[in-house]
Amino acid sequence: MLFFLICLANAVDLRFKLPARQIRCFGDRLQEKEMIQGFVEGESADYSLKITDTGVNKQLLYTYHELTQKFTQLFNETTQIQICIHNLAHYQMNIQFFYEQGIQAEVASIEDLKEVEKQVKQYNNTLQHLKSAQLDLVQLQTNRNEKMNVISSKIIFFSIITILLMIIVTVIFTIKAAKVMKLKKSY
Repeated sequence: MLFFLICLANAVDLRFKLPARQIRCFGDRLQEKEMIQGFVEGESADYSLKITDTGVNKQLLYTYHELTQKFTQLFNETTQIQICIHNLAHYQMNIQFFYEQGIQAEVASIEDLKEVEKQVKQYNNTLQHLKSAQLDLVQLQTNRNEKMNVISSKIIFFSIITILLMIIVTVIFTIKAAKVMKLKKSY
């Protein structure tokens, strides 16, 4: 009977109790270029949602352990689908199942796409700012490395000069000390 309800309506909003470890499935026949969307919500996240294209026996969606599970799907060919909700819990669960198809679903998805497009633009702007900040950081690091190289060169240069001066001073004092010793020997 629910299959009949879904086929005749553009939107279905059902609330039902799903016994522990039980599965409830709904089916629908969709036309070419038709879109469906909806959500399933349980009182806990202990359930799964599976959507299967029974025309080609292909699983389109499988989600589980989410309190609200949303779905959107566009079909390019006429087909039949099956939507199954499986209570994974050891207790009975209240489930809300909302499903819409056709033009209403398409209009809603266009609005969703506009929102997604807006978010993508915001993410792109953020990404551009991050890239710019990264380039600034790379430039700062390059400048820092260049300054460190200059400072290191100066330190090495002054260290070499200091060592040379110490050697010269040591040689000069050694020569003078040798002369003083010779003079003392000669007296």
